[in-house]
Amino acid sequence: MNAVSFLDFNDAAPQGRAQPASLDREAILSRAKMQLEPLLQMLFPHGKRRGREFVVGNLQGEPGDSLCVALEGARAGMWIDHATGESGDLFALWAAVRGYVLPGAFAQLLGDMADWLAMPRAPRQPMATSSSQPVVDELGPHAAKWDYLDAQGRLVACVYRYDTPSGKQYRPWDALRRKMSAPETRPLYNLPRVVSANTIVLVEGEKCADALQSLGMVATTAMGGANAPVLKADWSPLAGKTVIVWPDHDDAGAQYADTVIAHLHTLAGTSVRRVSIPQDKPAKWDAADALADGTDVAALIAAAQPVVATPSYHWNLSDWIACERFVGPPVARQWLVEGIFPMAQTSLIAAAGGVGKSFLLLSLAREIAAFDGDRLNAPLCFGGALNVAGTAVYVTAEDDAIEMHNRLLSLGPIPPNLVTLPLPDAGGAKPLFAPESGSRNPGTTVYWAQLTQQLVRIPQLRLIVLDPLQPLCALDLNVPENAQFVCSQLSALAAATGAAVIVSHHFAKREASTPEQAREAIRGTGGLVDGVRCVYAIWLPKEDHAKSICEKLGITYQRNLVVQGGVVKANGRANLQVSTYIRSDSGLLVDQTYRLRHDPLDHTSLLLQLRAAIAHAALEGFPYTKTAGNGVYERRFELPEPLNGLSKHRLVSMVDELLQGGQLVQAVAEGSKVAKWLDVPTGPLAQGDGDFEEGHLTPAHALQEPLQ
Repeated sequence: MNAVSFLDFNDAAPQGRAQPASLDREAILSRAKMQLEPLLQMLFPHGKRRGREFVVGNLQGEPGDSLCVALEGARAGMWIDHATGESGDLFALWAAVRGYVLPGAFAQLLGDMADWLAMPRAPRQPMATSSSQPVVDELGPHAAKWDYLDAQGRLVACVYRYDTPSGKQYRPWDALRRKMSAPETRPLYNLPRVVSANTIVLVEGEKCADALQSLGMVATTAMGGANAPVLKADWSPLAGKTVIVWPDHDDAGAQYADTVIAHLHTLAGTSVRRVSIPQDKPAKWDAADALADGTDVAALIAAAQPVVATPSYHWNLSDWIACERFVGPPVARQWLVEGIFPMAQTSLIAAAGGVGKSFLLLSLAREIAAFDGDRLNAPLCFGGALNVAGTAVYVTAEDDAIEMHNRLLSLGPIPPNLVTLPLPDAGGAKPLFAPESGSRNPGTTVYWAQLTQQLVRIPQLRLIVLDPLQPLCALDLNVPENAQFVCSQLSALAAATGAAVIVSHHFAKREASTPEQAREAIRGTGGLVDGVRCVYAIWLPKEDHAKSICEKLGITYQRNLVVQGGVVKANGRANLQVSTYIRSDSGLLVDQTYRLRHDPLDHTSLLLQLRAAIAHAALEGFPYTKTAGNGVYERRFELPEPLNGLSKHRLVSMVDELLQGGQLVQAVAEGSKVAKWLDVPTGPLAQGDGDFEEGHLTPAHALQEPLQ
């Protein structure tokens, strides 16, 4: 091991800017040792306490235990990395992690530590001129700084303001992640006072909040003011309180207030009032201006009017001029499961109770979390190939943790990016949707607000499952207005996260043994069926049909052993094939559709069928390409049944074989220089007579008509 030499900067001479007496080295070091463990946790989120030491992998903060920091005694703050031999005191550790080059930047380091420790600053003394003066931010020194604390008063983030020739600029600092950006979850300003107050004034910006606080009021703001994304802020501390919204006197302020007020109404028990700005006030007039010009602030706030919870929309029609918005070929729709469940949309799965939809949904969530993204080896789910990989969140209102654990173990290893929430073991199912207080109008609850705030912050989120919907909804879903409201909220969640949102629902009646009957069985909730993008139904076939299926599969018939399912409603392109499932010993529905197909054809017959399908598509004006959006695999559900179950690799290989043998050619579309459209040598495209233009062709030309 390398020789250990400790670096101690306690006796370093002051460098650069002179520090006020309140920020001397000993005071900072003493305060840092008092908060040593939270300080280390901020520097190294992957670190942990082990006995009398704090351990982490290295100075880069990777998990492990090579780097050790003493937490107690006279050596508190001293550290050593046993892998590299590096060591030093707390100042050297801060410098290594935060990027300060010592001893030249020691004064800046002290200031940075003092800021994190929330130590008061005395006025700075004049700067010493030196050619070695550290380079300041390109925006110059900051003109103001505001600290964002958690409810216990610990520093979470800072916001710096810079006054530049082109105007004010703001830069947030995430103290926990040690980077110049806003935190993923943004706390409210002045949070320690907010949590203990009953009435809070919500303004735009820290300067306005400070102005009102100087009058003894409790005021707060979201980080970023009117530019703050509402779903990124944690509004939950305002639940159950009276919130008085004071917008700036401009259009941006008014629109932001509308958006925030709509969100505040989702918090349980929150009363919202809004300050009416006097019309004689200048543009951009705010709470700080009111204090400066002598306005009776207390009277203005006391006159704030209650705001009724009504939806507010801001549509800009000029942004949606069709010929400007839709240029070139349309963007291909992204699928969670090819041809079944679309991404960033809401889908509904319906079945009679006890059929097996919950287990099937849990299996889908696990497959997404375990999928490696290789589409050539994509597993089949709900009759289609899985199309994406990432994080899946499964929320169940009926199954407890024991049932969830047993089911997951029966499916195989549990992947790390699968989130399962069994509500019976997490405080019970709570309503996400309920009538608004004092009215029959549908609304959302604080539980919905808390859930959505967490979901939008999950990276690579691909699937959200709510199973089933009814226990999570205190609304009568047979009322169309209620069902439409719920669907609109689910669609907004899907759009905000980019994930596929799937909710399950029971049949209104059990009698369903065909796709048509299955759709009719959920007709009582027409608002739900009409409000989602896709409806997938699962049903039990009639006994004689089930016995026939068992005979073909060579298994003994049992009641409820055979289950069928398929898309019974879709807006646009969809895989409308009916899938046949057999219930396994664990209760999971296993797709056995491929075993019921006709005897597999030999390779030559498959090639002939593929060539014929490609020739027909070109003749009809919707030709295939080898790959990409119009590729044979991407549009495989248009191919004859023996072909549409083949893998992408095999279909593309068969196209190559036909091209090499001269059975197919690749033609050029009008206005294009790339030969990519497939046709037979005697076909219209190959002869230059194709009646289509590239850019005007979409796969939808060849797809089945959507169910209405």
